Amino acid sequence: MKKNQCGVIFLVACSAGFAHAQSSVKVWGRVGGGVEVLNNIGDPATGTSKRRIAEGSQWGTSILGFDGREDLGGGAAVLFSLESAIAADTGAFGGGKPFQRAAWIAYKSDWGMVRLGQGNFINNYIWSFDPFLLEDYSASTFTSYRNGSKLANGIRYESPSWNGFEFAGQLNLGESPDGFKRGPADSVVGNGTAYGFSGAYKNGNFEIRGIYDRIYSKDGKLDQLFGNGSQEVFLGAKYKWDNTTLQSGVARYTAPDSAQNISRAATHAWVGVQHRPSFAPNLNLQAAIYRMKVGAGEWTKDHAGEGTGTMLSLGAMYNLSKRTFLYTNLSHVRNSSFANFSVRPTGPGYGDPITGNGTSPLAGRSQTGMFAGMMHNF
Repeated sequence: MKKNQCGVIFLVACSAGFAHAQSSVKVWGRVGGGVEVLNNIGDPATGTSKRRIAEGSQWGTSILGFDGREDLGGGAAVLFSLESAIAADTGAFGGGKPFQRAAWIAYKSDWGMVRLGQGNFINNYIWSFDPFLLEDYSASTFTSYRNGSKLANGIRYESPSWNGFEFAGQLNLGESPDGFKRGPADSVVGNGTAYGFSGAYKNGNFEIRGIYDRIYSKDGKLDQLFGNGSQEVFLGAKYKWDNTTLQSGVARYTAPDSAQNISRAATHAWVGVQHRPSFAPNLNLQAAIYRMKVGAGEWTKDHAGEGTGTMLSLGAMYNLSKRTFLYTNLSHVRNSSFANFSVRPTGPGYGDPITGNGTSPLAGRSQTGMFAGMMHNF
């Protein structure tokens, strides 16, 4: 009887403690759609150029998200996030995963946050230094999305701010029994082990951030300059005054394990601005110039020798309400003799234009793209 009484007292005490924990779950998302016009799409078989008109969400993918939080007291909390990328034009999930953008749980306290699972890689901070927010025509254009990776099997730590200084580190395990750097033998996870570090200093409207990261290929090598198999070093800075924000970044990509005749290094730099006119507070204007220089070698069969791509982008966003905005972007890329970069985020080379991987112009040709659409947040 005494044992039963103790058990009841214990359960009541636990229930009282649990009652103080506040839990919440938020369902959110966004749906976007637009029209894109793209010229000078190269056909290597005939040596001619084509034009494409497409419907999609070029500003950013549509999203369905579930965010949860349970307060544990003393400033501690457990967080979770499930986030799907959805192609609004077809209804398909992005990245071959139902929760490609995020599927993680985290513990947060005054000492920082530890996160476990699928989600943004350490280089996700780069988007805040890009005036075009890593949308389709942006700082992601010349890197084929290498600077905005989302990876599986992640362990991430984010520090609190100490007098303006903050730090983050991340390890994404390859989980292969054949070597620590190697990746799994499946079609969903397309990389091996990855790791990186980031440090920043923030003071009022000024921020400077550095990032170092490596993403190994499934074979455990650094042999894909703009893919899962390269090293990235980034330095970015931004400053805001009144209604204007100046943003800049420079990144160095290397793939030292590439074959001898393949390009092993590239440098990417940009500077841009966002401005919200005082006479039109719902309007946000954007402008940036991006430049990529690929080192000597052969990146693909149609991209030999040093190659340089330069892109000028002009854009605008207009808020119809607190949840809905219109967007547009006009960009022009100019290539050197051997380069064939597209305004879209694809690496050099030719592929299937229907999937968007074959939008590059012929080597040495320029390309112009424009898209406009609408995005609604809920």
